[in-house]
Amino acid sequence: MNGEELQELLSRYVEDRKLLGYRQAYSGTLARFVKDIIHDRAGESIKTTDVIEWIMRVRRAPSSQSAILSALRGFLRFVKAVDPATSVPGKHLLATPRRNPPYVLSAAQLQSILNLATTARPRGGLRSAAYVAILGLLASSGLRIGEALHLKAIDVHLGEDLPHIVVRESKFKKARIVPLHPTTAAHLRQYADRRGHKCHARRAPMFFVTDWGQPLDHDSLGRWFARATAKLGLHLPDGRRPTLHSLRHYVPFRIMSGGVIELQQLTGDCGPSKRCAQAITRYNSVA
Repeated sequence: MNGEELQELLSRYVEDRKLLGYRQAYSGTLARFVKDIIHDRAGESIKTTDVIEWIMRVRRAPSSQSAILSALRGFLRFVKAVDPATSVPGKHLLATPRRNPPYVLSAAQLQSILNLATTARPRGGLRSAAYVAILGLLASSGLRIGEALHLKAIDVHLGEDLPHIVVRESKFKKARIVPLHPTTAAHLRQYADRRGHKCHARRAPMFFVTDWGQPLDHDSLGRWFARATAKLGLHLPDGRRPTLHSLRHYVPFRIMSGGVIELQQLTGDCGPSKRCAQAITRYNSVA
């Protein structure tokens, strides 16, 4: 297979995955791999040794090596359908790192973080209220930070019998309904009320915004969270500190003993004739 054919296959592979709704996190890595393979082994079928040697050229953490191998395996399976001589490396050829247990915040630690959020600058601005609201939502609902930041105002339903939000920007590009704990809904209403009194903010399509209607920025929120947890002295014996992602582990570890699972029928964006069922676990209030 020549270089032009391999480049064409890469373009088709990336485009097909895009159409299927997959994230394009490793498209750049695949492009660099193809470029180097064309330079080093022009016209030859790709072998397992080529893949492993390419991954090991740059010093990377085991987790990064494993993720890159997984991305390359997917592409090479696609190539193999055209060039049967292509080798697809086994998924266990590189060491798979063990995940550290999640950092689980206590109720007191979470409250301390929320208290600090009320002092976020500019004082008296909408940012502090937005920080309190979004951090509380993450801790009480298990949402990913990206899902919360991309939440649109039209998808926040706080006046319903069962307050809920509709998450559209999910990891797997599938919309879902997330019911809200009454305490969480009350805090979101407080934020929404303040948001509604800000001229630029109330016109913004995104729910979590600044006074000027700009969406909250992941990096800025992450830096603030890192400073806040450092100021509070939150860390494990091994030195690890909590991250924004740690908040979504709060509820599973706070579920009451013998908690009851309720099924609430909600009308969601699943089609006019369907009903979306969401399991709600009763848990302690995070207020």
